Amino acid sequence: MLASTVALGVIVAIAVAYTFSALFLQRKLSNPKKMREIQRKVKENTKALNEMAKGGASREAIMAKQKEVMPLLSESMKGQMKPMFVVLPLFLVFYYALLPYIISGLGASTSTVDFIFSGLTLQNFFFMIVFMLGIVSSIAIMIYDRKKGKQEELELSQLQEKA
Repeated sequence: MLASTVALGVIVAIAVAYTFSALFLQRKLSNPKKMREIQRKVKENTKALNEMAKGGASREAIMAKQKEVMPLLSESMKGQMKPMFVVLPLFLVFYYALLPYIISGLGASTSTVDFIFSGLTLQNFFFMIVFMLGIVSSIAIMIYDRKKGKQEELELSQLQEKA
């Protein structure tokens, strides 16, 4: 019983450490400020495209505008995928290579956890904790980024008004 309780605490600590490490790596590798700038440009160009289409602009003009948007979308996709090439392999190493050794080293290789679902292995419990923390932290970061983006837009519009 004591080994499984200690193992449970260790698994939660590792899951929390992994989640925050992954979040830190994602923020460092993706450059959120650049991503917001690209999203702002795409939004402006999309709005211009919609106005062009409604205004009856020529097909060539619309195609030219779309060609401006495509590299921005491509850059945005690359920026969002780059962290995944680091974070996902780290998760797989933790989940399949390190975690079984840690669990067996704690003497809890046959332990299960009754948390939300009954009979979860400690590896699955790790996955569940990382998943839940990932969702919560993603929502928090999304809210922060939106707030930061609106603040940057406001500052930009104020600068444009002064000029």
